Amino acid sequence: MGFFDKLLFGPKVPPPAPQVIMAAAATAPIPAPVAAPVPIAGPTPVAASIPVVKPAFTVPGFAEVSDRTFFEILETYQNRIRPLNDLVTWDTEEESRLKTRRIEAYQLRNGTDYKPHDVFHLWPYQPVDPDHVIKQVTLKVNAPKILPEFSQILHVNVVSDRVMKAIVELEEGRHAFYPIDIMSPDGGVRCRYHFMQFLEHTDCTVPKLGGFRKGARQDGTTFWVRTSTGDKVFLDIERIGSRHFFYDKRAKSGWFISGELTAKLGDFLPSGLLLAEAGVVRRQA
Repeated sequence: MGFFDKLLFGPKVPPPAPQVIMAAAATAPIPAPVAAPVPIAGPTPVAASIPVVKPAFTVPGFAEVSDRTFFEILETYQNRIRPLNDLVTWDTEEESRLKTRRIEAYQLRNGTDYKPHDVFHLWPYQPVDPDHVIKQVTLKVNAPKILPEFSQILHVNVVSDRVMKAIVELEEGRHAFYPIDIMSPDGGVRCRYHFMQFLEHTDCTVPKLGGFRKGARQDGTTFWVRTSTGDKVFLDIERIGSRHFFYDKRAKSGWFISGELTAKLGDFLPSGLLLAEAGVVRRQA
C-alpha cells in the first residue's frame, strides 16, 4: 500500500486471532442451563454499514469549501530518513566560492552590508543567479538505489525532475528551480534533481478556527501559536488563490500542498514525512 493510500484508507489491520476456548476440567460441575434473555422492545439499531453523517460546518463568518483539498506536510517524530545531503559529496571549494557570490549579489541588490548565512530563504525572496548555484554532486558508494524525491542538499530544498515538472505544470513562476545532476560514483549521470527556492512566504491560515492558541506579550499584544495537539488547521481559500504548493508562515514544517498536486505526484514523500488534511474555508461578509 502506497503512502497516499495509507493516508486515505488507513493502514491494513490484520483480523483478530481466533478466540481460544479452554476445555473445562473433568471434575468441574456442569453448570445449569441459563434461559435466553427476553428481548426488550425498543428502537431498531442502526446498521453498521450506514455511513456516519459528517456534522455541518457552522462557524459564523465562514463557509466550508468542498471543491478543493489541501494537506500540510508534517515531519514525524520517528523521522530517521537520511536526506540527500548525507548521501552525496560535492566540491566544497567550489560551493564555498558560489555561496560567497550569492551573498555578495544579495548585498549589492539590496544595498546592505548585512552578510547572511545564505540567501535562499531570505525576505524579500528573489531568485538566485543560476550561475551562483552548484551544478552537480556525486553519490556515495553506499547510497541507496532509491533516492528521496523531496529532500535537502546544503540546507536547500531539492526535488526530483518528476516532482519539479508536476509543480510547474500547475503553477509556473511561483518557484525558482536550479538543475543539479546527481552523478554516480563511476562518473556517469545518475539522475537530475533541482534546487527549489520558494519565491514567497504566504499567510493563508485562519488560526482562530483551530490548531492554534492565542499568546500574549508583556506589552499586551497577542499572537497565535501552534498547539502541540493534532487539531486540524484551516486555510483561507481566498488567500490561497491558485496556489498548489506554498511555504506558509504558520505551517509546522513550512509547506502546504493541494489535493490536485498530491494526486499528480502520488507517493513522493520520504517515510519521515506525512500529509495531514487541512480544512478549507471562505470568509463571508
